[in-house]
Amino acid sequence: MISGIFRLNALALLLILPQIVFSASPENGEKAFQKCIACHTVGSGPLAGPDLKGVTAKRDNAWLVRWIVEPDKMLAEGDAIATGLLKEFNNIPMPPMGVTEAEAKDILAYIAAKSGEVVGPEEPVANTTPATPAPPSIQGDAEIGKNLFLGRQALANGAPACIACHQNTEIGSMGGGTLGPDLTKVHSRYGGDIGLKSVLSSTPFPTMRGIFSEQPISETEVAHFIAYFTKTNELTEQQVNETFLIKGIGIGFLGLILVYILISLIWIKRFKGVRIPMVGK
Repeated sequence: MISGIFRLNALALLLILPQIVFSASPENGEKAFQKCIACHTVGSGPLAGPDLKGVTAKRDNAWLVRWIVEPDKMLAEGDAIATGLLKEFNNIPMPPMGVTEAEAKDILAYIAAKSGEVVGPEEPVANTTPATPAPPSIQGDAEIGKNLFLGRQALANGAPACIACHQNTEIGSMGGGTLGPDLTKVHSRYGGDIGLKSVLSSTPFPTMRGIFSEQPISETEVAHFIAYFTKTNELTEQQVNETFLIKGIGIGFLGLILVYILISLIWIKRFKGVRIPMVGK
């Protein structure tokens, strides 16, 4: 009798324990969601990526977990939903943010709770977080934003200027770096002021994060950049002229060969002038 009761209790514990140990935490998810705020909101509209309110009811949980953890792999595999989202949101790929599977589950629990969805066998969890009034916005200056972009004015925390990795139509294709994308229309690409502010404030992409995590862009500088990129957004992005580029490289290489031949002809006479006395000829 006692052994039977013991077995029943042990079985009940085994059934309950996974739920206790592996249950997702909306509280932890709220903290982990800070990695997502540059491109997503829960109920405040789309930014660079979709509004995530109700997504846990719309998509399969296993799919969502994997999408959060390794979006680059899912895009490379040609996942239908992932490629559809890519097209819908201006072909801006969701970058891998270093989120673990456990963090992804916490994030989904947070999204479900904030969406007012059922997260357990009982009742929906309503969002009880009081709304925080938005702080007064800082008025940016487009000219200062341009100077920050070009490096004429240093960023306050010592980060390199945007021109080191980016270009835009206003400065011309030969005036900027090519490590990052053309930023001519970055304002509309990220959904206007709100989305662009999120990206500049959180610098979510791996390359940017490595540079700006210790040298963040200040709120005032963000406002100046937004003002500048609002201005460049009216321009048309320059297309790389591949024919011109190939011709330019070819002409440069040919010029290098001609210079080498010329130097060789000049120096060959000098060598003869040195050798003749030495060999007695």
